[in-house]
Amino acid sequence: MALAKLGSVAAEGIAASEVKVEVDVSSGLPGFIVVGLADKAVEESRERVRSALKHSGFTFPLSRITVHLAPSERKKSGVHFDLPIALGVLLADNQLKTNPRLTKTLFVAGLSLDGQLQAIHGTLIFVEWAKKHGYEAVVMPRANLGEGSLVEGISLVGLENFSQVIGWINGEFSPQEEAANEEPEQSEILDDDWLQIQGQEKAKRAALIAAAGGHNLLLEGPPGAGKTLVARGLRALLPPMDRDEMIEVVKLYSVSGELKTNRALDSLSRPFRSPHHSASHISIVGGGSNPRPGEISLSHRGVLFLDELPEFPRNVIEALRQPLEDGEVHVSRIAQTIRYPASFMLVATMNPCPCGWLNSAQRDCQCSPYQISQYRKKISGPILDRIDLFLAVEAVPLGDLRSPKRDTAELKTSRTKVGRARTRQLERNAGRLNANIPGANVAKICQIDQAAQDLLEKAAVKFVITGRSYHKLLKVARTIADLDDREAIKTGDVAEALQYRFFSAT
Repeated sequence: MALAKLGSVAAEGIAASEVKVEVDVSSGLPGFIVVGLADKAVEESRERVRSALKHSGFTFPLSRITVHLAPSERKKSGVHFDLPIALGVLLADNQLKTNPRLTKTLFVAGLSLDGQLQAIHGTLIFVEWAKKHGYEAVVMPRANLGEGSLVEGISLVGLENFSQVIGWINGEFSPQEEAANEEPEQSEILDDDWLQIQGQEKAKRAALIAAAGGHNLLLEGPPGAGKTLVARGLRALLPPMDRDEMIEVVKLYSVSGELKTNRALDSLSRPFRSPHHSASHISIVGGGSNPRPGEISLSHRGVLFLDELPEFPRNVIEALRQPLEDGEVHVSRIAQTIRYPASFMLVATMNPCPCGWLNSAQRDCQCSPYQISQYRKKISGPILDRIDLFLAVEAVPLGDLRSPKRDTAELKTSRTKVGRARTRQLERNAGRLNANIPGANVAKICQIDQAAQDLLEKAAVKFVITGRSYHKLLKVARTIADLDDREAIKTGDVAEALQYRFFSAT
């Protein structure tokens, strides 16, 4: 009977912290207890470990077994503790001899009752942490190899069952060198959404500007005008994620449990999240008893699409204030505060009134002025101030629908423009898109001549232009110039930015 210690790790948001798995096997009434603020899934590991050891040819000790996950004040969750706990039991019971591989390897895997290794959440976070803290290898379920392979410079060992883990520790088993079997999953085909848009040249132009600079976009128009189609089609203009962006996105999807195992990660497109307007505050922002990323974080590096924005609860809409400004969200609970990245493009749609037919030539509006006012006031001034582009979308003439056009050449040209504009921005803005230029740098990066300044001053007389609105105008004008491969912002760029800026609240 002895005490065994193994290194492990716990996820905290998209970061990780060290956990020591201490296992004591001592004389006394047989029992198995897990201490150290373990959640239900970790507490239930005792039954999984007991069965897995028996079905893998080992004897489960009929002794008093105490498992301590240190430090005790931090909550632990996840089935990935199963494997180090099982190894600790064997070490403490002298069924497994101490081996240098045990101290230089991070073991993360769930266990099935028959000893098979279960796929886990947060693999990429654990592998990054292991590399940073000097581990030489990470043993994990074979199904998680693809995700872990995004981290270079550390040995990954993908195994299928507990017996293979013991064989690898003792040097008696070597896994095959090839990567885990990845499903031959094709990349999403996004072109069709864009190519289905008929007419709506102004809306397509606004979507092009939004995609190029990472700007937030609000489309307003009657039912059936094509607002949703433009919003979804915008994805086709966005360039593929680079490696750093993909790592950030995979981390979020992994800890949230939405990343498919055995998936070819190079097939991942930029996130596009479209929650229903009945979604709860926690599902949008994140949180819960075991905090998880919400929709705004799962939209990181992609698009958060809110269809019929005024129909969302007011507290949900107002919760967007901080993420839209800071690009991250803080989820606070009694025991901890977790930060999740949330740098996304907000694309929203709405009707001009509750019935949708205000100022429409197709049908008469049935709403009273009071109803219209209350409907539009559901979106507060601070939220509107954080949106870069506003556009009223008109109904498409039937003639355009009868003779649909699929202009693939236009889509290819637009993609090229967006890619070139983004490259220019990232080089000039120290890795930021125009929408994310810090306020202190706006004057330097978005310089305009006197004629453009005079135009802005005239607009300020007619419209309310806050400091944030002024900066957003300049950033949009900067993007318009970048789309034309120009460093100088012209008066015409500012004039076009002004067209997209103002939203009627009546």
